Amino acid sequence: MSSLSLSEKEAIILANDSDPQRILNMLIAIQYGSEEGYIDEATAQLVGDHLHLSQARVYEILSFYAILKTEPQAKYVLKICNSTPCLFTGGTMLAEVLETILEVPADEPTPDGLFMYHSIPCIGACDKGPVIKIKDTVFADLTEAKVYQLIDDLQRGCYQEL
Repeated sequence: MSSLSLSEKEAIILANDSDPQRILNMLIAIQYGSEEGYIDEATAQLVGDHLHLSQARVYEILSFYAILKTEPQAKYVLKICNSTPCLFTGGTMLAEVLETILEVPADEPTPDGLFMYHSIPCIGACDKGPVIKIKDTVFADLTEAKVYQLIDDLQRGCYQEL
């Protein structure tokens, strides 16, 4: 994955018919399509200009939706489900293990920029908890050993699609 060019960002906007009602779709597609994993000021301005929205309005949307980021993110953002079923099946263990392995607290990227983790509400895999979601991939039925293996696999580049 690489940085999106200006023309690629504009293509995403145009694919959404430059419709202000579809701004969330545009911002998510741009954010996920770029290795930086966030919406920078120039991109926010570009989207606003194409949709005839003020930069303040674009930032209002960026700050409202937790899925959207305005700061650089780690390559792998591990989302820990904190719904009741996942908590009962060991969800709290996930954060503890990740803090031990990665040596950083939640919401803080590792010094190499490779990992970050945080809790989110229900992922929708309640029957498979505890779970971690990375982009659209859910890693289910996790144990401490499986978390160590997942981190090792990610460091070795085993999940190219992520």
